[in-house]
Amino acid sequence: MRRLFLVAALVVLGAAPAAQATFPGANGRVAASQTIDEGEGFVTEALITLAPNGRGRGRDARFLRECARMNGEPEEGSDCDAEYRAPAWAPDGKRLAFDAGDSLALINADKSGFKRLSRSSADDSNPAFSPSGRQLVFHGRAATAQAIFVRSLDGGAARRLAAGASAPDWSERNVIAYVRNGAIFSSRPDGSKRRRITTGREPSWSPDGRSLAFSRSGGIYVARADGRRARRVVRCSGCRTPVFSPDGKLLVIDLKGLRTVRVSDGRLVRQVIDDTGDAIDFSEPSWQPR
Repeated sequence: MRRLFLVAALVVLGAAPAAQATFPGANGRVAASQTIDEGEGFVTEALITLAPNGRGRGRDARFLRECARMNGEPEEGSDCDAEYRAPAWAPDGKRLAFDAGDSLALINADKSGFKRLSRSSADDSNPAFSPSGRQLVFHGRAATAQAIFVRSLDGGAARRLAAGASAPDWSERNVIAYVRNGAIFSSRPDGSKRRRITTGREPSWSPDGRSLAFSRSGGIYVARADGRRARRVVRCSGCRTPVFSPDGKLLVIDLKGLRTVRVSDGRLVRQVIDDTGDAIDFSEPSWQPR
């Protein structure tokens, strides 16, 4: 099977980017989605983890799931049971939830324990764990209607939390943020204490749940949990999906690949991995607590 860094043609992404909360701990590995269009009908998709102190080449990339297709047909020995988007680490850093096509799935950090969850809508996507690790909040869609839902991993029906909403994230302080009509809102998991926080998209909670990173026209911002004292950390065009490190000192952002910057002043710390040319895309990072 062809691997990570062969490039040739344009990647077309079908899923909107999502950012995920980081739970407190030591800084582990960064999970991400990878898509490569190598031309002549050959496309690979993967769920990978990377060392955050990498130097842009991804030589330590670990593949949790990988699918290679030639003209839409899986290659021999390829793992094409699901698509690979929007990974989200559990609070203990031992497993991930991710978007598996029209449903969600779970996988352990060592590649074992793949499990597809029952579908709750026509298209379940963008999961985020609760602080207990026993529930997920996620985006669901039916026809042209969208909403965010909460479900237990022990079974039972999903409960709709907010209609017309997307990009949910669940904080260590048991508050869920989401986007609706170009603004970021928050509420308790039962829907109480609903409030508008600020304008923006792709909200991602800090490890202590006291701050929120998000993207907005002109760059990456961080604000208090109530939306006050918003400040631009990184001035950039086309940057997206900011995610805190588990120690709260860094952000990993999607800007021509994945890079880490300091929360305090936005200075570049490390290029985790590059997007080498138009045919390769690394996106939707989630940072492992250890």
